[in-house]
Amino acid sequence: MTASKRRTPWIIRTYAGFGDAAESNRRFRENLARGQRGLSVAFDLPTQCGLDADDPLARGEVGQTGVSVAHIGDMAALFDQIDLGAINTSLTINATAPWLYALYLALADERGVPRASLRGTTQNDLFKEFVARGTYIFAPEISFRLSTDLVVAAMTHTPRWNPTNCCGYHLMESGAGPEEEVGFALLGALYVLEAVRTQLDDAAFERVVHAISFFINSGLELVPEICKVRTYAKLWPALCEERYGIRPRWRAGCQVRSLSLTAQQPEVNIVRIALSAIPVLMSADARVGALQLPGFREALALPDQAEQVLSLRTQQVWMHETAIADYPDIFEGSVVVEAETARMMDAARAVIAAGLERGYSATLEHLAELLSRRMAEWQSSIERGEKIVVGVNQFEQGLPVARDPAPSAVPVDTAADRITALRAWRDARDDEGWQRARDALVSAASAGVSVIEPSVSFAKAGGTTGEWTLALQEVFGPRYAAPLGVVGATVSGVQPRSQSGVRRRRILLAKAGLDGHVNALRLLAVALRQAGFEVVYAGPAQTPEAIAHAAVSEAVDVIGISSLSGAHRWVAAALQDALVARDAADLPVIMGGILPEEDHAALRDAGVLAIFGPGTRLQSIIDTVTQLADGA
Repeated sequence: MTASKRRTPWIIRTYAGFGDAAESNRRFRENLARGQRGLSVAFDLPTQCGLDADDPLARGEVGQTGVSVAHIGDMAALFDQIDLGAINTSLTINATAPWLYALYLALADERGVPRASLRGTTQNDLFKEFVARGTYIFAPEISFRLSTDLVVAAMTHTPRWNPTNCCGYHLMESGAGPEEEVGFALLGALYVLEAVRTQLDDAAFERVVHAISFFINSGLELVPEICKVRTYAKLWPALCEERYGIRPRWRAGCQVRSLSLTAQQPEVNIVRIALSAIPVLMSADARVGALQLPGFREALALPDQAEQVLSLRTQQVWMHETAIADYPDIFEGSVVVEAETARMMDAARAVIAAGLERGYSATLEHLAELLSRRMAEWQSSIERGEKIVVGVNQFEQGLPVARDPAPSAVPVDTAADRITALRAWRDARDDEGWQRARDALVSAASAGVSVIEPSVSFAKAGGTTGEWTLALQEVFGPRYAAPLGVVGATVSGVQPRSQSGVRRRRILLAKAGLDGHVNALRLLAVALRQAGFEVVYAGPAQTPEAIAHAAVSEAVDVIGISSLSGAHRWVAAALQDALVARDAADLPVIMGGILPEEDHAALRDAGVLAIFGPGTRLQSIIDTVTQLADGA
């Protein structure tokens, strides 16, 4: 093996995007100078959800969890001094993937970069969004159509592009076991292939099969995770050969598991992250093509630049100091690994067969309920002490390590600057050209033809992310709200609470802002129902005004808000104002999620009576909610 291959057995990535495009571009170029070979772009939640910075739903969210991108000018700033024809770019985007892909094509056209030279990936996997992550816009069938539009277009415009990155990652984060992660991730890919098969000639369809890539998870359970990756690598080529007579190479990127990262003793997460990379790197026959590692304080706040550099250095130690690329597959012939891999392949095949028979929409309903049960089982094992989590349910004495404060959120003036720039952009463009491009986009959506090229034209005419979404909503209708999906799940150790009156205690659970991760909310809903509460779910992407309205209308006793996106301080203050306006200022409010400790005082000043971080025992939350509901 040559030295050059030893140095580059996989692409080192960091998942990065922060504030506005210029700031993100600076970080991109710094990371490239430090040795990074590809870009993995994190977009903020308004961009992911198809909103402009001045949309009321975007308040408190602009630039918080990634970069804000509204139009081709932002895309140009994001990739300033970066050669689109030379870089490998992963756009971690789903509901608005057709639009961001169109912006990327439009920028390449303007720079004279041949589309055929573009290399990269659009995640473009709505299957997992409806059950695990929540950044969808339209109903499942419509979302799937837009996703496949991108897949088909990519075969014509960008033959080196991976048009969809089917995600097992988020399924594992939401409770799926190894064979379930594999089975449902491959099932999602097969749904795509079955949908586009009739739209392409044989040669183009074969290119799609080879272009399908995956984004997987890797956890600390080393033997099952090693077998899981080997199952992916063996089963995907076998399935495609059986169904289509085509044998692709399994191609995947990975981020190691974030669910196992703890707010307690966060320095221990450095060890967890490094160990979780073992399964996707050690098996030469099933090694991922790209790897990104989270920040070790991810359970506390957004990662800062120092954490990103540490994640980069961790990968460089793996790549350059361990010599793992010098050897062929070290697990081939292992009695334990080969037997477990064979068992896992059979189990994943069963998941796939049932899903193909069930169909896309019915599988989403089934999967949402399955993940709720699996997450409840996982939490129960921690609550009972069967699963040891260092620093959470054992070895709880803190480390004697001095810590800097967790990194703070994006400055508030970022949103104001973005809104000012956005309005100036709209004022400067050619309104007539914009209107013609918008009309063409609406016509394409109405006619059932691909929206990709009309989206490229709309991008070149100065259209924005929010305007693209609104144009499609004229055809496809308003935003979709998926159910919470907690039927049949139980959490062990939760006891019913006696009621002081005839009426059951009621709690409103809501996802404030645009973040759609509902794992914690699902667990809490299950536990509260077991404890005797009536749970009202307000749905995803709720404004503080909508939450207050629902709480008063439903006559609840407590409001529980989940916030993971950095908008918590603004959400708490705005909710209090909305409750005061409805003469409901005394209604108790609790909040949970990624809530930095230095923000707790501000949250309490805004009326939040209890604050819960990751790893809080469910019984503790239930006890607090019961006291608040009873006016204690």
